[in-house]
Amino acid sequence: MPGKKFLITNSCFTIFGLLLASCAPAAQPTPTSKAVAPPPATVTAVPPSAPKPAAPTSAATAKPAGPMPTAKPAGDQPRYGGTLTVGVGGDPPSLDVHRELTGNTHAITAGAYNGLVKYDPQAWPELKLVPGLATSWELSPDGKVYTFRLVRGAKFHDGSILTAEDVKFSFDRIRDPQLGLARSPRRQQLANVANIDTLDDYTVKMTLKNAQASFLPFIGAFYYAVMPKRVVLEKKGDMTRTVLGSGAFKFKDYTTGVGWELVKNTDYFVPGRPYLDRIKGYIIRDSFTRFAALRTGNFLFWGPFPYMTVSQTKVIQETLSDRIVVKWEFMPAWYGVLFNVTKPPWSDVRLRQAAGMTFDRKKMLAAGMEGAGVVGMSAQPPGAWALPEEEMMKVPGYAKPDLEGAKKLMAEAGFPDGLRSDGLVRADPAQQAIAVLVKDAVAAAGIAIDLNVQEVAVYQDAQFRRVFSTNPGSAGAGHTDPDIILGDYYITGSPNNFSGYSNPYYDELYAKQSRTLDTVERRKIVWEMQRILLKDVPIAIAYWSNIAYAWRKEVRGYTPPSLSHWHAYMYQDIWLAS
Repeated sequence: MPGKKFLITNSCFTIFGLLLASCAPAAQPTPTSKAVAPPPATVTAVPPSAPKPAAPTSAATAKPAGPMPTAKPAGDQPRYGGTLTVGVGGDPPSLDVHRELTGNTHAITAGAYNGLVKYDPQAWPELKLVPGLATSWELSPDGKVYTFRLVRGAKFHDGSILTAEDVKFSFDRIRDPQLGLARSPRRQQLANVANIDTLDDYTVKMTLKNAQASFLPFIGAFYYAVMPKRVVLEKKGDMTRTVLGSGAFKFKDYTTGVGWELVKNTDYFVPGRPYLDRIKGYIIRDSFTRFAALRTGNFLFWGPFPYMTVSQTKVIQETLSDRIVVKWEFMPAWYGVLFNVTKPPWSDVRLRQAAGMTFDRKKMLAAGMEGAGVVGMSAQPPGAWALPEEEMMKVPGYAKPDLEGAKKLMAEAGFPDGLRSDGLVRADPAQQAIAVLVKDAVAAAGIAIDLNVQEVAVYQDAQFRRVFSTNPGSAGAGHTDPDIILGDYYITGSPNNFSGYSNPYYDELYAKQSRTLDTVERRKIVWEMQRILLKDVPIAIAYWSNIAYAWRKEVRGYTPPSLSHWHAYMYQDIWLAS
């Protein structure tokens, strides 16, 4: 059935030393270990070595740079024209990239917007920051003041000139609820920003409260998109049906349940880009139908949300490896169960501890993701910042389930005969799979969870309003830095702290680690924070995921992101071979 149609026309971890100047191209973010799924014929993920960090520089001023490097695919010369067809698994709750968390929004909007800086899509797995709307930037000697010089001549898709005032407004919109964005999931990430000032039409100064190692890397995520201040104000802050950026592609239309279309921005400020004439997206909810459409060439690019399964990648490897490319990368997304700690029964930490002790994490990973991931319990993704494995092995319930210990804790909490609870679940195959696994695991200790499956818009609204008891599923981030992972989901008052967890000492440690620029000292604090979370258990984690990216071989100039699927929809450098 055709859905409702929204038509919008074209009119409408690098550790920085205190003396480090952040320049373009910028240094790499803090390294993370990448747990990558194996060849599809197996079910055991093998983590490769972590990317090496860039050496710090002591330069005081950024060198001028062009708006974007022009990568040249080896062996082939890019050609202009053609339509990239994309298949994704669901509708977005809205088109406001500042407001939404889901990849369904990102798939539609990413090509239409620019940020100040971005990760070079041609450099993965290297985490290399390059210019976006900022051609260069400087960092003050105390590490607190960033000065961004903007490209001149960049235009929004309605023809208006993009200026520093639009940049300031866009960041203020994310961080300041007074500007009307009631639901801003990245507000916590900008909590360290004290002031944003425009020095002239093409210069923006951002002053931080404290030096912060992760600031520049995480604003490289595309959801720090620059919107036109005038249009947002005219719409009274409502951008849920409007996409108007300065990106390589202009938004044409979106039809609920059917798809969307982006068309080439012929006035794009990056010379020679984009190559494609248009991008057409198709919303195909059923995973089997979507997989069949990729195999037959009905679309060329598998939007990685929901994820392709190991079994599906095995089919490609065995039958279509000459036509379809598949690459596995780590995704900083945990799978487990989040508890609403603000009300009984889950306000009792003993019950949360008991639930986590029922998990057979290896079996859950094998069943939920066919082994495409890494067993986990720590709140930080596997890698440089996560607690050491030998320490994790000592935590009750990590190496194997501890049902007797779980039942003992439940009895102490007043539930010797078990308890019943509701479970909010997102209508997505991977989320529903982990929900069933969680339900089965805790049932062994006498905890009955009644699953309540909801489409993404209803699901996210229930999360933000905290109208649930448990939330079995998963959540991720656009970066693996502790400032994001350990901040978004656990800091008191964070918009993404759906559990309602609050621990003043944890908050104090979070602030301390964020302004600690020495990697070794910062890691000590981050480990202490994870130990607190293992004791308090606002979220019981079973595993972290890997995901597969897939595209037809005629798609050229694309490298899958090694950081998060939220960076997957970088269309600027893609071209189609004949």
